[in-house]
Amino acid sequence: MSSVMRGAIRDLRGRPEGPRPPEIVKRFLWFLPLDGEEARAVALRVR
Repeated sequence: MSSVMRGAIRDLRGRPEGPRPPEIVKRFLWFLPLDGEEARAVALRVR
């Protein structure tokens, strides 16, 4: 799942109408109670 999430972040990063990387992480890992800082940390690691 991490490789799919990594691909989604790469594909959507930089698009003005697209979600930000932490928002993508929260969508993929919806079953975990992540706050904004945790989602940002995960997004930085999977890039």
